[in-house]
Amino acid sequence: MPVNPINKVENLESYFKKFRSQILGIDQSFQSPYGLKRIVYTDWTASGRLYRPIEEKMINEFGPFVANTHTETTVSGTAMTHAYHTARKIIKQHVNA
Repeated sequence: MPVNPINKVENLESYFKKFRSQILGIDQSFQSPYGLKRIVYTDWTASGRLYRPIEEKMINEFGPFVANTHTETTVSGTAMTHAYHTARKIIKQHVNA
């Protein structure tokens, strides 16, 4: 029995609803010369919107250690320097540099 394309779309919409609701500003509006308009974000290729679970993880787990990467005399500076060098290594591996 073939799947009705409308049902398939509705199932996808339903499945992704829990993820979409976590995008910061998903229901944001702005005042335009034509009245209040909903923001429609369409530039997902260049950069995405902030996603609450990722931002909260960064704020709660990474944020407290943010410091100058040129300092290794403090716990936070050492953590940042280590994170910076680790990130560079991972990026180089991914781009074969």
